[in-house]
Amino acid sequence: MEKLKFPWGELIIVSTTKELSVGMDIITPGSTPDEPGTYLKKGVAIYYVIDGKGLFQNKPIKRGDLIKIKAGQKMFLKNNSRKNLKILCVYLPPYDDANIGHKNQ
Repeated sequence: MEKLKFPWGELIIVSTTKELSVGMDIITPGSTPDEPGTYLKKGVAIYYVIDGKGLFQNKPIKRGDLIKIKAGQKMFLKNNSRKNLKILCVYLPPYDDANIGHKNQ
Protein backbone atom coordinates (compact mmCIF):
# COMPACT_ATOMS: atom_id res chain seq x y z
CA MET A 1 0.00 0.00 0.00
CA GLU A 2 1.29 3.44 -0.94
CA LYS A 3 0.19 6.75 0.62
CA LEU A 4 0.50 10.01 -1.30
CA LYS A 5 -0.18 13.42 0.26
CA PHE A 6 -1.74 16.31 -1.66
CA PRO A 7 -3.02 19.80 -0.74
CA TRP A 8 -6.59 18.36 -0.84
CA GLY A 9 -5.82 15.36 1.40
CA GLU A 10 -4.41 11.90 0.85
CA LEU A 11 -4.54 9.11 -1.72
CA ILE A 12 -3.95 5.55 -0.57
CA ILE A 13 -3.17 3.17 -3.43
CA VAL A 14 -4.51 -0.20 -2.30
CA SER A 15 -3.82 -2.42 -5.32
CA THR A 16 -3.10 -2.27 -9.05
CA THR A 17 -3.35 -5.05 -11.62
CA LYS A 18 -3.28 -5.01 -15.43
CA GLU A 19 -7.07 -4.64 -15.45
CA LEU A 20 -7.81 -2.21 -12.63
CA SER A 21 -6.59 -0.13 -9.72
CA VAL A 22 -8.15 0.38 -6.30
CA GLY A 23 -7.46 3.34 -4.05
CA MET A 24 -8.99 5.54 -1.40
CA ASP A 25 -9.22 9.32 -1.49
CA ILE A 26 -9.35 11.04 1.88
CA ILE A 27 -10.51 14.56 1.07
CA THR A 28 -10.17 17.16 3.82
CA PRO A 29 -13.02 19.58 4.66
CA GLY A 30 -13.49 22.32 2.05
CA SER A 31 -11.15 20.64 -0.45
CA THR A 32 -11.47 19.17 -3.93
CA PRO A 33 -9.03 16.79 -5.68
CA ASP A 34 -10.23 17.77 -9.17
CA GLU A 35 -10.63 20.98 -11.12
CA PRO A 36 -14.04 21.66 -12.66
CA GLY A 37 -13.93 20.12 -16.13
CA THR A 38 -11.75 17.15 -15.16
CA TYR A 39 -12.91 14.03 -17.01
CA LEU A 40 -11.98 10.42 -17.72
CA LYS A 41 -10.70 9.93 -21.30
CA LYS A 42 -11.40 6.18 -21.49
CA GLY A 43 -12.69 3.34 -19.34
CA VAL A 44 -14.80 3.55 -16.20
CA ALA A 45 -14.30 4.75 -12.64
CA ILE A 46 -16.46 3.65 -9.73
CA TYR A 47 -16.58 5.69 -6.54
CA TYR A 48 -18.05 4.37 -3.30
CA VAL A 49 -18.50 6.81 -0.42
CA ILE A 50 -17.07 5.08 2.65
CA ASP A 51 -17.60 7.96 5.07
CA GLY A 52 -18.55 11.62 5.09
CA LYS A 53 -20.56 13.92 2.86
CA GLY A 54 -19.76 16.07 -0.13
CA LEU A 55 -20.66 16.92 -3.69
CA PHE A 56 -20.19 15.13 -7.00
CA GLN A 57 -20.98 17.39 -9.96
CA ASN A 58 -22.63 19.73 -7.42
CA LYS A 59 -25.07 16.98 -6.33
CA PRO A 60 -25.00 15.81 -2.69
CA ILE A 61 -23.26 12.51 -1.91
CA LYS A 62 -23.11 10.65 1.39
CA ARG A 63 -21.93 7.43 2.99
CA GLY A 64 -23.11 4.40 1.01
CA ASP A 65 -23.52 6.20 -2.33
CA LEU A 66 -22.10 4.53 -5.44
CA ILE A 67 -21.08 6.63 -8.44
CA LYS A 68 -20.20 5.27 -11.89
CA ILE A 69 -18.16 7.57 -14.11
CA LYS A 70 -17.98 6.78 -17.82
CA ALA A 71 -15.43 7.99 -20.36
CA GLY A 72 -16.04 11.64 -21.21
CA GLN A 73 -18.03 12.32 -18.03
CA LYS A 74 -16.83 15.07 -15.71
CA MET A 75 -15.59 13.82 -12.35
CA PHE A 76 -15.63 16.82 -9.99
CA LEU A 77 -15.70 15.96 -6.26
CA LYS A 78 -15.82 18.40 -3.36
CA ASN A 79 -15.88 17.95 0.40
CA ASN A 80 -18.27 20.65 1.61
CA SER A 81 -18.54 19.23 5.14
CA ARG A 82 -16.57 19.59 8.39
CA LYS A 83 -15.36 15.98 8.34
CA ASN A 84 -13.03 14.03 6.03
CA LEU A 85 -14.72 12.56 2.95
CA LYS A 86 -13.46 9.02 2.27
CA ILE A 87 -14.06 7.53 -1.16
CA LEU A 88 -13.08 4.11 -2.46
CA CYS A 89 -12.03 4.53 -6.11
CA VAL A 90 -11.86 1.72 -8.68
CA TYR A 91 -10.48 2.51 -12.15
CA LEU A 92 -10.80 0.20 -15.17
CA PRO A 93 -8.22 0.35 -16.78
CA PRO A 94 -5.84 1.24 -13.92
CA TYR A 95 -5.54 4.91 -13.00
CA ASP A 96 -3.08 6.82 -15.17
CA ASP A 97 -2.63 10.61 -15.24
CA ALA A 98 -2.52 10.38 -19.06
CA ASN A 99 -6.14 9.12 -18.98
CA ILE A 100 -7.39 12.24 -17.20
CA GLY A 101 -8.47 15.18 -19.34
CA HIS A 102 -9.27 18.79 -18.50
CA LYS A 103 -11.69 21.02 -20.36
CA ASN A 104 -13.30 24.33 -19.57
CA GLN A 105 -16.74 24.25 -18.01
